Amino acid sequence: MLRTRYRVLVAWLTVSLLCLVLAQSFLVTSASHPAAARMRRAAQLADSWLRIVEEAKARHVGMPPPAPGTRHAGLLGEELTPLTTTLGSLEAKVTALNPDFAALILRLLSENAVDSSKTVGVVISGSFPGLAISALAAVRTLGARAVLISSLGASSFGANQPGATWLDMERWLQEGGVEIRSDLVTRGAEGDTGGGLDEEGLKALQDAAGRSGTGLYVPQSLIESIETKLRLLRSQGVDFLINIGGNQASLGGCRHSSIIPTGVHRVLPRCDDADRGLLVRASEAGIPVLHLLNIRDVAFQYGLPVGEGDAQTTSGGVYAARAVNRPVVALLLLFVLVGPWLSLRPQRN
Repeated sequence: MLRTRYRVLVAWLTVSLLCLVLAQSFLVTSASHPAAARMRRAAQLADSWLRIVEEAKARHVGMPPPAPGTRHAGLLGEELTPLTTTLGSLEAKVTALNPDFAALILRLLSENAVDSSKTVGVVISGSFPGLAISALAAVRTLGARAVLISSLGASSFGANQPGATWLDMERWLQEGGVEIRSDLVTRGAEGDTGGGLDEEGLKALQDAAGRSGTGLYVPQSLIESIETKLRLLRSQGVDFLINIGGNQASLGGCRHSSIIPTGVHRVLPRCDDADRGLLVRASEAGIPVLHLLNIRDVAFQYGLPVGEGDAQTTSGGVYAARAVNRPVVALLLLFVLVGPWLSLRPQRN
């Protein structure tokens, strides 16, 4: 009798497991994200700003080799120039030109209580100009105040052309009526001091600063750069920090800095090194951080198209909110739990 009851129990558990597998599609429901309307406005704003830069760059510098199916491909730089700091991925740079990243950034800011009363630090390198524009459009759509810190060196296919640096893009946006200006600009590259760039590259950076009427801050060391940027963020009362790209002052010298996952971090692992970067220092101060570096991962996570040829692919996952279907979960739990109880309860004679 007991053996039969255990057989019934095993059969019941097997059926329950199969039901759970088959019911996966019913356990989670999708609906529009509560901030979807503002997210779409942010994407539209980013799209218009990207178009301003793309058209201005075409007039002043010319267009890069075509990238089929890529929106705003005019923002792409070249593989190697005097301003190239490291080798970068063309796929990542193409992916980051999607204005739906503005929607994603607004979503993540909203989910972390950033609104018009907040101040957002935006720290960028020249590697992802399209993503920088999307971030600023998201902050503008929320009505928050942005404190912008930029570095000019760029990896492959970023803003690495001498006539089309990030400062040039800022100037083109200003000429198009967009109020964007960096509060602090460094050279970037090794040590955030321009290390590794030759004389031609350093001159191109200085020329870009001159065209834009912007002072170029050249720190004596990486630690000085980190501390100067930190003081600026603190003096401006930053509530949330967005970091785009791999500027050394942002990452610093902690062993784990280079592998900080892309996404929002309210707490980061501690590090006592003197050259710990802005991300770790912001975490120490209780400031949440949105780190955007491994673009492929975040694109896959939120259903954004990756690489070339996907310009018409929708980014529906960005605008959708997923929630657990509680009634279905409750019924499944009841089914799973009642069966064993019925099988093992004492039988009355």
